[in-house]
Amino acid sequence: MSKDIATRVTTGVQALVLPGQREGWQAQHRGSLLTDAQTYDALADAIQADLKARRLDGDLPWGISAAARARKRVKPLRDAARAMRAAAKAINGTVAAYEETQPEVVLQRREEKALRKAQRKQQLGAAAHNSAQATLQRLAPADSDDGQAGAPKLLGDYFGGNNRQQRGA
Repeated sequence: MSKDIATRVTTGVQALVLPGQREGWQAQHRGSLLTDAQTYDALADAIQADLKARRLDGDLPWGISAAARARKRVKPLRDAARAMRAAAKAINGTVAAYEETQPEVVLQRREEKALRKAQRKQQLGAAAHNSAQATLQRLAPADSDDGQAGAPKLLGDYFGGNNRQQRGA
């Protein structure tokens, strides 16, 4: 590339700011990184095949030593190809993160969060109110014959009338 780093960075930032150019910038850079990764893999395959074919004196039979030596020599190329694929994924993540920090998106997300919080708070308040009402209903039932709802009762009032004969007496 003939452009200096400052020019490339400025161009990239400008492309991220404009929604129409964002996808083009992403596709261009992602494509170049994936192409580089494929090139490194193809080069590694060619070098590995060449090194497997070269046998040295003292190698184990069936080419085991040559294959291990070849894998060891092409590992940096395989790592570079893997790094290029990771960089392509990072470009996708960078564009997605940039879109997430747009002021309109952030404002909309905050409004949705505040709405969900208010709804949850309202549901909890209703549940607490219903629970309190149910507790009051259980403690002082309104349909009892011996008094009004909410009137204080004794524990013995729940176990029958006073005219029953006591056991053991």
